[in-house]
Amino acid sequence: MPSSQPGSKDQTRHRRAHTKSRRGCRNCKLRRIKCDEAQPQCQKCLSFGVTCNYKMGHNSDLQLAKNTTDDSPFGHLVFDSKPSRTIPMPTIIVGHGPGSFQMDSDSLERLYRFRNRTVFSFLGRLACEIYQNDVHPFLMRIILAVTATHDRYLVTAPENNTRSVAEVYHETQCAGLLRKKLSSPILNEERDALWSSAAMLGIASLSSIDASTPAEAWPLKPDDPSDFDWLNFSTGKKVIWRATDPLRPDSIFHRMADHYIEVMKTPPLRELSEMAPEFILLCSLDEPLACSQNPYYSAVSMLSDLWQATGTRVTGKFVSFLSLMRLDFRSLLVRKDARALLIFAYWYALISDSSIWFITRRARLECHSICLYLEKYHADDGGIQRMLKLPKAKCEFDSQMPPMFL
Repeated sequence: MPSSQPGSKDQTRHRRAHTKSRRGCRNCKLRRIKCDEAQPQCQKCLSFGVTCNYKMGHNSDLQLAKNTTDDSPFGHLVFDSKPSRTIPMPTIIVGHGPGSFQMDSDSLERLYRFRNRTVFSFLGRLACEIYQNDVHPFLMRIILAVTATHDRYLVTAPENNTRSVAEVYHETQCAGLLRKKLSSPILNEERDALWSSAAMLGIASLSSIDASTPAEAWPLKPDDPSDFDWLNFSTGKKVIWRATDPLRPDSIFHRMADHYIEVMKTPPLRELSEMAPEFILLCSLDEPLACSQNPYYSAVSMLSDLWQATGTRVTGKFVSFLSLMRLDFRSLLVRKDARALLIFAYWYALISDSSIWFITRRARLECHSICLYLEKYHADDGGIQRMLKLPKAKCEFDSQMPPMFL
């Protein structure tokens, strides 16, 4: 099999040695940013609008600040002594006991937008009943987080990747509540809500990318242990799937059994005659036992299936490429293997202009980053450079997209 590493040793990229700080507040560590360790509150927390928990014991993470200063970009609080003429809204409490919380006006507006807009962007009407009837704190938290993310995608420029306080806060609260639920026996009446929450956490993970430019995106960016957290989450969802069994007869998702089975089953491997000859040659797919031992074979096969499905309602199939990915292929991605990167760039190219809003931004940035990486560190590999034409055209927003199968 052709080597996927650069030809000369001086092209190998090494991360500069450094010492990680063990100090700083938990909020900054949770947001994966460097804490300035200012006292009594760090500037990063002040500018984000949350209470710094550097020296606050066991206080919860990412708590909204009760007050802001004049220097804060959020302004300052003004209390009007005149009585309000508006009719007060009834108090709405979600859940009871630990994890319960009161819905404010912003949350109620987000819930309305979720039920009338956001839920239909990733689910059909058949599956919307769970979000209409079940009220659990962990499910409501992720509903508010994903809706806030959808709001940002719709009203801001694609280059704006700054996550709002509401997104981070509600997503963090949901994750904490889910961990507690999954550490104890699961009640039957909570199974559907748990699976729904896990699925929506997956959406939040896919949509969360800190980069604003290809240079800041993987694989061009310096390596970080969290680079593949969003991809590893698909593996974690399998555990929750087995624990909640959404296809059981009394599940609200049982009516979607045919759909789930279709998108979750491993598709049969395609014949070589159904694959692009360029991939066959580049990845040595025609060698003996390649279909079972070659880590690229199943990925190229699934890519061929998805290419034929373009233009239909195949959101689940596109995303299932991640969960059905073989571990040996995933390991090649982590090591930035050139052929694995090229295959992944083709998958990104397929979904970069799709209606799957929660992954298109990541697809465009990381597809562009992969192309630049391969051009820079594998310029001497003619086969790879010839096949970069398609993903480059997509990630650079070229309207003329060359055919995959020549």
